[in-house]
Amino acid sequence: DSRSGAGAADATRTVGQLWLLAHGASLAVPGGVVGLTPLGLMLLPLALLHRAGRHSARTLDVSGQRPALALVVAIAFPYAVAAGFLAALCASATVTPHPVPALLGSFAVGLVGAGSGVLRESGLLGRVHRLPARVRRLAAGACAAVAVLLAAGALLSGAALVLHFDRATSLAAASDPGVIGGLTLFLFSLLLVPNAAVWGAAFAAGPGFAVGVGTTVGPLGTTLGPVPALPLLAALPSGDVPLWLGGLAFAVPLLAGVLAGLLVARRLPVCSPGTAALEAVLAGPCAGVGLALLAYLSGGPLGGARLADVGPSPWQVGLAVTLEVGLAAAVTAAIAVRRVRP
Repeated sequence: DSRSGAGAADATRTVGQLWLLAHGASLAVPGGVVGLTPLGLMLLPLALLHRAGRHSARTLDVSGQRPALALVVAIAFPYAVAAGFLAALCASATVTPHPVPALLGSFAVGLVGAGSGVLRESGLLGRVHRLPARVRRLAAGACAAVAVLLAAGALLSGAALVLHFDRATSLAAASDPGVIGGLTLFLFSLLLVPNAAVWGAAFAAGPGFAVGVGTTVGPLGTTLGPVPALPLLAALPSGDVPLWLGGLAFAVPLLAGVLAGLLVARRLPVCSPGTAALEAVLAGPCAGVGLALLAYLSGGPLGGARLADVGPSPWQVGLAVTLEVGLAAAVTAAIAVRRVRP
């Protein structure tokens, strides 16, 4: 942008800082910390590392578990070291990346991205059937429940943004971004779409999310203050959520639990309804841990003062999903087993 007055060195440092932010790093800025990770931007290094893992496994003809693990670490470790060097190089007078989160976050992203590629290319994914039957049952139920919650969260966020489209355009024009700034604002909003899906899932689960210290957006009530002029935030409700919408949102985790219970019941051997319920209820904690991790990744500070707390609370979301999905899954599995095997 010709109005910024920034040179090539400033632009290059900013690119490095955004790259670190995509790996879960945090940036110290005047008056606070920026640590909210755009999950859409994280998909890029994950995809590149997945491709690197596949190429390396194919080139080295990796087939065993130990060689595969060694290859994954051999990719992730230098990747994390490079992130540490980049954190030092991208420091400026106003923005300073924290090296330890950069190292740990990049190492975790490297393990996940390269690990998925190595597993796929080495054929180890085909050995999933060797896992214990209980693990496969609970994994299927928990993944289905999390998928339902994320799909519902994306639908809620998208519908709210469409209903408040006029407000979104007003927020976009409020800062007079210009052509380059407007395009950047649009791309940044797209990168935050996965975050919005997780926040919508947290809304459906009950705890909701925060957009600043002392604020909350949930089906039981909304308390908001001034928010950044980000078009995506136009989807935030301006007042209390209607009763019918709150009831519809609460039905989502129960529906996710019903689906999880059905999947677990279909994979169970002959057993009593009580045994089926005890087995299916474990899908709740598994789904709760998964969504709590996503809630942790999707939130973080956006500076100091009010914006030091943005996003859902991981432990609150995890606890709510554990209880709601677990209860619905247990009841569903007991009824399903009883009907099939009276």
